[in-house]
Amino acid sequence: MRTTTLLKELVGIEGLVVTGFGFEDGGLVIDVRPRWRKPRCSGCGKRRSQYDELGARRWRHLDFAGVQVWLRYGPRRVSCKDCGVVAERVPWADKTTSRFTIPFEDTVGFLVQRCDKTSVKETMGIAWETVGKIVERVVSRHGPSDPLDDLTSIGVDELSYRKGHKYVTTVTNLLSGRIVWAKEGKNAETLNAFFEELSEERCLAIEVVAIDMSEAYISAVRQNVPHAQIVFDRFHVQSLVNKALDNTRRQEWQRLREDSTDDASKVKGLRWPVLKNPWNLTPKQSERLSSLPKDNTRLYRGYLLK
Repeated sequence: MRTTTLLKELVGIEGLVVTGFGFEDGGLVIDVRPRWRKPRCSGCGKRRSQYDELGARRWRHLDFAGVQVWLRYGPRRVSCKDCGVVAERVPWADKTTSRFTIPFEDTVGFLVQRCDKTSVKETMGIAWETVGKIVERVVSRHGPSDPLDDLTSIGVDELSYRKGHKYVTTVTNLLSGRIVWAKEGKNAETLNAFFEELSEERCLAIEVVAIDMSEAYISAVRQNVPHAQIVFDRFHVQSLVNKALDNTRRQEWQRLREDSTDDASKVKGLRWPVLKNPWNLTPKQSERLSSLPKDNTRLYRGYLLK
């Protein structure tokens, strides 16, 4: 197998031809060109006549066994009656301003979903600001044309950043699990901005809104989509239930202690057994709970409700 053929297979991008290679600046530089002879407009994708040639450029590609790889090519400019004089389209990048290949950018987009930007920067060897620019192109390439279309069930929540001093309100499409809208702030005006952008017609399609127990979010939802069913997320509901159960435990312990009865000792030390999930209980905690129906019926009723 020829070396150029092997490199083409390793690059793994359809529509390009490898014309040469070399080692420069501590990495592998592969000379490539589009498979088609006549250049294509980067705007409309149609074949156009060549206008002139640009100098050689590099596009960063995925590493080969820890060795940095660049694709090198001198793109042509075309004269397009619809788009004007623009650089030609190349099969390894979808934006003429990008200096990274599509597989490289898609890998960055994948990593950003699972770790912070600083980790992505160090892993891929790029600048911190570059990570954000790549993500914008990846979302533009793979995301829906209008993420606010066909929304029927949405979830609203806030995210804190800068050590919790600032907040961003996010809206998620619960059917797809994707965030479709975000804006700085966490008050009613912030969520009102989403419904204004959604438009009155599309607001009528909203059937379910899942939110926490924020009064600001509740008022915004009732104002803009009064027909929608509000669903409080389980985390906050469960938190209130656990708090009520713990208050009941303390009240019972205080009541029995003031009565100077031995029953107070049977309630003491039950905080974690009644709050934990049954499958997380230790054998000793399970034994304590097994006698709770006889020791304190009020606390046991609260435990069953929880």
